[in-house]
This record gives sequence, structure tokens and C-alpha cells, in this order.
Amino acid sequence: MSENDFVQVAKLGKTIGLKGYIKLHNLSDFASQFKKGSSFFIKKGQKKITIKFYNPSNSSVLFENYEDIEKAKDLVNTILYQSIETTRKTCKLKKDEFFYFDILKCQVFYKEQNLGRVIDILEVGSSFLFEIQTSEIFVDLYAKTFFIPYMDKFITDIDIGKKSIFCTQDAFSILENS
Repeated sequence: MSENDFVQVAKLGKTIGLKGYIKLHNLSDFASQFKKGSSFFIKKGQKKITIKFYNPSNSSVLFENYEDIEKAKDLVNTILYQSIETTRKTCKLKKDEFFYFDILKCQVFYKEQNLGRVIDILEVGSSFLFEIQTSEIFVDLYAKTFFIPYMDKFITDIDIGKKSIFCTQDAFSILENS
């Protein structure tokens, strides 16, 4: 597996108590993946660690072989990664939900015109904005980047297999007015 086959899922904070517990800051939408026996990587694909105990009420975690404060200190400020393959198997999506890593780099189309590609996703309240890097054919006419809300008014279809997002005239108007 290459480094691109992994996604960040959490950051480990400070130690809690003397037994090796550590604060877990979830960076994903899937808190259910943090449970006893689940394994994660602390270096993309290199070193694997396994959860021995997880307390969701205070987001504390204890890892196998890190059951004392001195060993746990080695994990402070560490990023936890999960393979994209495992993420697809263990994290279930609802209708019209997608993984960030599937949306990123999708090409955005209005009719047959390629408006650009998704370079970031921002959470704004309870909704999302796709940050689009404008296609070369439009970059001299409009802004280098623009944002399209992930709403039916702007997005008509997402085809992950083709890495394509199809949008409405309203989305094209956002580009024109950027």
C-alpha cells in the first residue's frame, strides 16, 4: 500500500491518569470505528496499534502495549490513520453520503463543460461546501477557485466511479460571479 491509501481518522492528545489512557480527538464522521480490537496506523502503513479499551463518554483510549503513562506519552500528538480499504468495509454510508477521499479530485461538470476539480471540502454548520479549482479553460475569465454547496439546487449527480460531479446552472452562476 502507498501513503495515498490511508486517511486520517483521529489525533491523540494528552495522557489521562497513570494507566496509559490517552485523549482521542476523532477527525472522522465515524466514531463507531473506535472500539476494542480495532487497529490503526500511527505512520501511514508502517506501525499498527490496537485499541484495548475505548470510553466514548470521555473519548479516552487505551492501546495494547501502551498500558502505562510513560509508554502512552510516546503517542501524544500522534495522528491515527486507517486504510481506505478498511474504512470502506467498516464505515457504512447512508443514501447520498460519500467519503471525503472519494469526492476529492472529482471533476465538476456543467453540461459538457469541465468547471474544475474538487480540492477541499468545508463543513459549514450542518452542510458542506466543495472547493473547486477552476479548470484551465475558465481560469483566465473567473476566479482560480470557487465554492459549490452540496445541495440539490447545485449538484444533480455524483458518480464516484467516474470521479465526476454534475451540477446545475446555479452552480455555473457561482463560478461566473466569483
